[in-house]
Amino acid sequence: MKDKIIKKVKEDSVFFLLSILAGLMIAIGGIAYLYITGFDSNNIWLKIAGGFAFTIGLTFIVLLEFKLFTGLNCDLLKTNYKDWYKLIVSFLGNCVGCWFGALLIFKTPIGNTVITRAIELYTVKLDMDWWVVVLSGILCGVFITMAVLGNRACKGNKTAGIICVVFPILIFVILGVEHSVANQVYFALAILGGKPFVGQIVLQTFLVMIGNIIGGILIPLVLWVKEKFISKENTKNDIVEDNIKESNVNIDIKEK
Repeated sequence: MKDKIIKKVKEDSVFFLLSILAGLMIAIGGIAYLYITGFDSNNIWLKIAGGFAFTIGLTFIVLLEFKLFTGLNCDLLKTNYKDWYKLIVSFLGNCVGCWFGALLIFKTPIGNTVITRAIELYTVKLDMDWWVVVLSGILCGVFITMAVLGNRACKGNKTAGIICVVFPILIFVILGVEHSVANQVYFALAILGGKPFVGQIVLQTFLVMIGNIIGGILIPLVLWVKEKFISKENTKNDIVEDNIKESNVNIDIKEK
């Protein structure tokens, strides 16, 4: 019993460390996005460039199998409910990584540009209606699931796998949909830049998390239904074929 507990603690500790690294990757991508779009947040070409820069973080998360909250959501349906706590563990680790990344950058020469842009996003995000936040979070969850499942579908081809990660992420960044972990980078930098930590941040984060979870399980849910339906149809067809074969055998026996 003691050995099992020790083993579990070790596994969860490693999981938490991998979650921190995932948060740091998001921070790196998020900071690059903030810096590039900080010159002109309305310039579509800068948004595209910033979106590509942001994908660096997600690409390494997928390739190195770090534990990102939004990436884990797509496996929620096939995860034992006793392990659902890992979603919270991953999110907390992601937040630690995001804050660590923010602390590393805010006193550097580019810190002012990054913080100014983060404060803009801080204001915009906290002014959004709750239902818009949830819907935006759902859409983001769908994009993340596309990236994760697309990469898995390209097992033998790393180049194709990376492409499957880059484009869904690029689109969600350009559209500006709500990613619960990336938002922590923006909030952290805005707070370091002098903005207050308010209860609205907690509420907004919770709503985005709910949206990300719903969006994350949509595609897997449809695939699960499809698999079950096809499995039942195949079982029915097998039974019918077996009955036909059995009938043919009985007919042959009677004729003999």
